This record gives sequence, structure tokens and C-alpha cells, in this order.
Amino acid sequence: MNDVLGKIIQEYWSKELPDTKDRDIEISLEKNFINDIVGPRRSGKTYLMYLTIKKILKKIDKKATIYINFENRKLLPLSEAYFNDIIEFIYAEKLIDKYKIVYLFLDEVQRIDKWEQYVRSIYDEFKDKIKIFVSGSSANLLSKEYSKLLTGRHLTTYVTPLSFKEFLDFNNVNIPSKTLTEKEESIIKKQLKEYIKNGGFPDVVLGKEKDDIISQLFTDIVTRDVLSRIDVRKEDIIEEFSYYLASNVSNLLSFNKMKNYFTSRGLKISVPTLTNYFWHLKNAFLFNDSLIYSYTIKDQLQYPRKIYCVDNGIVNVVGFKLSENIDSIFENTVANELIRHDKKIYYWKNRQQEEVDFVIIHGTQVEQLIQVCYNIENIDTKNRELKSLIKAMTSFKLNEGLIITNDYDSVETFENKKIIFKPLWKWLIKK
Repeated sequence: MNDVLGKIIQEYWSKELPDTKDRDIEISLEKNFINDIVGPRRSGKTYLMYLTIKKILKKIDKKATIYINFENRKLLPLSEAYFNDIIEFIYAEKLIDKYKIVYLFLDEVQRIDKWEQYVRSIYDEFKDKIKIFVSGSSANLLSKEYSKLLTGRHLTTYVTPLSFKEFLDFNNVNIPSKTLTEKEESIIKKQLKEYIKNGGFPDVVLGKEKDDIISQLFTDIVTRDVLSRIDVRKEDIIEEFSYYLASNVSNLLSFNKMKNYFTSRGLKISVPTLTNYFWHLKNAFLFNDSLIYSYTIKDQLQYPRKIYCVDNGIVNVVGFKLSENIDSIFENTVANELIRHDKKIYYWKNRQQEEVDFVIIHGTQVEQLIQVCYNIENIDTKNRELKSLIKAMTSFKLNEGLIITNDYDSVETFENKKIIFKPLWKWLIKK
């Protein structure tokens, strides 16, 4: 057995777990499935594992749990043999005999080649004796090959940076169940300004040098979760591409126009290569996209896509500043909240270039239309946003639409259709 691995497990047993704050996210312990925990780097996957361990420790001894982080430098170079070493350690310590079930937590497991085959093998051999939790900072953890290998054997938990409700909790701001007082409302509004400026990565929320933490976090995601995992001949292009995307959230992206942009700067790159780069950035959970709503796949793929960044802090530090485009930040915040709740999002645009920011799909049906507008009280802006929204509502035969605003709160009727105007902070805390 590998001595280093044994020492790491012994160290974990002997040390206190770090302090943790509760999240709205929970890992299911009921069914005997492999639990996948995925999301961007530093979003709280490790601490969600710690929270789960603490929950387990209310009923069992700590030695019935094993936690291993495969980013631990002591484990380098990483080896597939570690999985057999883990089983040998469990046998040597007679953990199954003592505790009946061993809870195995493998953090950043995707860093070991063929990890899924070993995890599947352990699961099949010790189905009722070893409960497995794996985490990773790449969507590769959820590859088609992995899903096929573990069909019916795994549950996935997606960990994002903090939601606004979690952000309030981390800052010790309670949301009362009753109607908010003027003071409580003003405190929440102030917190929203902080949230859309610095974002919700836990280290940033709890840290002091916020810009430095965000900048380093962005660099780590690009270099460690993108560049280190693909064959990139022109690293400067993917880095600049990342900065460009962060500066253009909530805007439409055309890979062909992007190629022309790089060409104008003397950098040759093809559309397929740019598409591949974006896929890897998306795979690292750094960016998301929204396609045009259409009944044909061809239309969805040939039209530009809207780009969203996983966190507003990155947008403000790496891309544009908050004061430059508050509407884009608001829309990015809404996109992240919808994605956090596993909503399928598209945007709508007609031939007259009228647009609706979010088309929410449930199954094959359009469930809701959402427009985002910071300053809806400007009459020209209000008329423009309403015109697009009502046209889309008519097209999809919906009688109710939502416009998310900065501070305008109202329910009004236009052309026999109900339009709800709701401030962003209210929508985020569902008040």
C-alpha cells in the first residue's frame, strides 16, 4: 500500500474539519448512488463535502469516512494505483468490519486518468459497503462516456458561486418571512450592490482583497482547468478570448466575427478552433451560453449565441466595470439564477430585431418570458421593452410576462396581457 496515501487519510482523521457555512445545496444521502459534485473552481465543492461529512458524523465515527483531495501536492505524480491503495487501506484498517459502511470522498477526482472505470468497479464490488462521493471542476466529470458507464448509478449536484440568498446569509443578513420593513429592504438593496459588483465566490465574499482574489481565481480557471487540459498552440489567443468574453457578457457572440477580429490583429485562427476553445471554457464552468429559440437545430446553431459569465465579480474585475454597463450585469445575474435552478434558457429575436432576453422552456413548451431592464422608468425604454415582450407573448400564446428592473415594482396590463415589473432583489429572494 502507498504510505503517502495512508498518511494523508490518517492526517484527515486526526484534524478538525474547517468551519463551514450552510448552503442551499444539499447532497442526497438516501439512495446508494455515486454522488457527483461539479462546478467551477472555488465555488464551494470541497466545503459541500465537508458539510456532508459533518452531517454524517452526527451518527458515525470519523474513521468511517475518508476524504482525499487529488490536488494535494503530496500525491503527485497522480497514479491510477491510488484506487487499489484506498481499498487496501480500508481492508487493512478493517473499516467495513467496524462500521458496515465507509463513506469515501474523492475531491478533484478527474485529475486521474480512467478514474471513472475504477470508481465504477469499486461501486459494483462494494455497493452496500462503500458510499462514494466525487467532485470536479470540469464538465468532463459528466462526459457521455461516464454517464453511459454509470447509467442509473449516480446523482449529480451542481455547485455554483453563492446565490443572492446565500450571499445574504454569509453576510449575516436575515430575510424575514413577514413583510420587509423599510430598514430591512434598504439593507438588502445595499447588499445587492455588493453582490453584483464582487459576485458570489465564497472566498471573495469572506475575503478582504476581493479584486486580487477574483483576478487570481480567473487566472487559475483558465490556466489550470482549460489550458492544462487541452492541446493549445496559441495560449495567448485563448487567454485574450477569455478576456473578450468576460467583457461582453449578455451580448451576442458570432464566432465568425470573432475570427475576423483576431485576423485584423494579425492572429490567424479558424471558426472551428474558436468554437472548440469556447467549449473548453464552458466545460470549466467559466461561461455559459444561450441559443436563439427556434424549432430547428440549424437556426439555433447558425445564429449568434448570448454569452454569460458564471460570476459578476469576474465580469467587473476582468471585463468592463460595473458603471459601464449595468444592464448587462443585471441580465448576467438573472441568467446565473436561472441556470442555478436548472432552467433551460434561450433568447427570442424576430426579423424586426426585437428581442426578449429569456425564453424559459419546460419540456417542449415555452413556460415563461423574461425581459431584464435596469431603468424601465424611462418611457421610451419601457415602450421598447414592452413592444418586444408582448410580440413574443403573442407568438407563444402567453398571457403573462415578467420584466426584472432595478427598483420599479408594479403589475400592469397592456394589450390585454398581464406584465409584472419586479425589482431584481425581490426576484432573487422570491419576495
